[in-house]
Amino acid sequence: MSKESKLAKKEAKAAKKAAKAEKAAQKAAAKAAKKHAKDYDKFVKKTTKDNEKGAKKAASKGVDFTPAVIPAIDEYKSKSELKAIKANDKAYAAYVKKINKKNAKLEKKAAKKGKPFVPIAIPEKEEVVLTENKKKKIIKMIILILLIWVMIYFIIMWFRYVPVFKPANDETTASDEVKVYDYEAYSNPHEITTSPAYSIADAKLFLKQIIHDNYKVIGYSSDVSNSSITYNNKMVVVNNADCYVFSCSGKTFAVSTKLASCYVYENGKYEPLTFNDTDIIFN
Repeated sequence: MSKESKLAKKEAKAAKKAAKAEKAAQKAAAKAAKKHAKDYDKFVKKTTKDNEKGAKKAASKGVDFTPAVIPAIDEYKSKSELKAIKANDKAYAAYVKKINKKNAKLEKKAAKKGKPFVPIAIPEKEEVVLTENKKKKIIKMIILILLIWVMIYFIIMWFRYVPVFKPANDETTASDEVKVYDYEAYSNPHEITTSPAYSIADAKLFLKQIIHDNYKVIGYSSDVSNSSITYNNKMVVVNNADCYVFSCSGKTFAVSTKLASCYVYENGKYEPLTFNDTDIIFN
């Protein structure tokens, strides 16, 4: 591509950008003019009403009244317009200061290298104001989208949250309740040779058979004998017999070390249980 073609392309791009900026400026000016006319009508209506009220009050007191002057529509400036003008002047002054500072730096650099200095052109105030306002609108839109996304996220998490409830009759509670009942220790001076003490594993199997045969009596809605039966690492004495203490599906059980009896802890005391079948124990 030749140098002339590049230059022509650059000029066409600049002309297109200028036309777009002019169109945006015209649109903004039309919008501002419409708002200005609306604010002016409100001001005229309010001032006229205040003047009439003030004149009536002054006449009743017999004093002179000086009405508030209503300026022409082109001279009138609303509070929002004055605030916007002040903000735009400040923004433009800061922009010009920034360009001048950059030009001074470039001029110094060009003089040092012995090259001609071409300063950065300072755009018109309206162009700078439109650009800055466009940036502010984009930033505000991004912030608004992020806030809406965060709000939707927390609403979804709120409805998906499921609180964790601690069972009322868990192992800890059952163990604590057992500690309240202190059974008198039983000691047998005679050596027992006919009925040895069984292991915890044997007692657990025995309890499994009991639960299998009595799950309705115990209070379960279904057979939970295949659930986890946990030894609580403690023993109690029930009816003068040493018993292992187990937990299963929220209930506490005591199985005698001789496998002679089994109990379920209900309403502060141990209730006896028995089995009807032997398909588990002697399987």
